[in-house]
Amino acid sequence: MKFGFSKLVGSLLLGVIMVSGCSRADHQPSKAQSSSQSSQVKASSEHAKTASVAPKATSKANLNQRDIQSVEKKCLKKASGQTSIYVDSLNARQPVIMNNRSQRSASVIKLFIMVETFRQIKAGRLTLNQEVSIPQADRVGGTGELAHQSVSQLSVSRLLTLMIRNSDNSATNVLIDRLGGLTVINQEINRLGCTQTRLQRKMLDYQALKNGKDNLTSVKDVGGLLGKLYQHRVLGNPYDAKMLQLLRYNANQSKLPALINQKATIFNKTGEFPDYGVQNDAAIVQKGHQAFVVVVLSQHGVQSKQINAMQQLGSQLYTIIFTQN
Repeated sequence: MKFGFSKLVGSLLLGVIMVSGCSRADHQPSKAQSSSQSSQVKASSEHAKTASVAPKATSKANLNQRDIQSVEKKCLKKASGQTSIYVDSLNARQPVIMNNRSQRSASVIKLFIMVETFRQIKAGRLTLNQEVSIPQADRVGGTGELAHQSVSQLSVSRLLTLMIRNSDNSATNVLIDRLGGLTVINQEINRLGCTQTRLQRKMLDYQALKNGKDNLTSVKDVGGLLGKLYQHRVLGNPYDAKMLQLLRYNANQSKLPALINQKATIFNKTGEFPDYGVQNDAAIVQKGHQAFVVVVLSQHGVQSKQINAMQQLGSQLYTIIFTQN
């Protein structure tokens, strides 16, 4: 009996020890478990940090959008006539657009003629060095110098430079003919998805105007084109880069870039048609790695008010997009 009792006591003691050992194992995790838990905590902490930062970024973007809307409204109020505005900071979800409509393009339509020229160059139908004859019928007045020159032919490159940088109407008419006419250019406009843009006459064709045919575009069409051009999504490189280079040295900096052209790099194309109170400007404004697109089309207005409103808008957008970010 003694032996049996002693054996029983020993067995009980061994069981207690084993139970005690499992309990310690359950409450003391291994190094691997500890590391896993630590990683989970860290990840959770990082997620919390991200969650706390994200609303601030969204709030800042929304603030910029509201600021842009505010200065656009001021521009609309200051400018006379029918005015529409497009602003894309190129890092927002969508542009801020007011009063988008199809209206008189004046020389802003030359952007689309430029694109079709480079499309044909890309397709091998033209080269920049190719010489083009200049018919007398294409020599017209208005802006530009070609009408008063005695040259009989110029290269495609020179015609493009005259058309974009100097807004030369004669050079534009020569290019329209060389590209195949209005229909061909309108086909390219359609390919670009610009549904509110139409080339319906050559430069200074007053007979076409009397017949109710004018060149039309919208801030949305022009702004979208410039945004794609800046991002090299129109024809791709090197063609988009060459088009930007043409826009880089526009002779007319009196509107949107007037108060900021010493602070930023400007790519722009203006348009004027005083007979119809038209003052237009379409620009890409770049500083460092940031840029924004702004387009203002204004018709049936007073020139001094239109230009002053554009100048103020360009300056205010520069502050909002470049110095508040």
